[in-house]
Amino acid sequence: MPTTAQQSPSQGVGAYNKANRSVRSPRETERDVIGRITQQLRAAAASADKILRIRAVSDNLSMWYVLMTDLAADENKLPLELRARLLSVGMAVVRECEQPDRTQVSLEFLININESIIGGLSDAPASTGV
Repeated sequence: MPTTAQQSPSQGVGAYNKANRSVRSPRETERDVIGRITQQLRAAAASADKILRIRAVSDNLSMWYVLMTDLAADENKLPLELRARLLSVGMAVVRECEQPDRTQVSLEFLININESIIGGLSDAPASTGV
């Protein structure tokens, strides 16, 4: 096994990336997860593949369930009014995603909501504790 000085460049980059991920703030992680889900929604919107669309909507729904659970938790440090507003947005997302025919869900609506949340996570100070 190579010592640290003997590691290949790719091993060093991998170790750096792993260390870098471990020091990311929860806000950065949330922004990245929402960004990845939004990319799935965009790909589904650009495709005629119904399975891709259903999977993207289901992944978005799962993500919003997790976000809403976190927002409802007493331990969440966001101001109560902001949490209530975000929960309201989450309920609108859930209603849209839970349509009986998931191929009829408005991907544009979901993408716009997610992009707004990403923007808020990018603009807000890290001290709010999200």
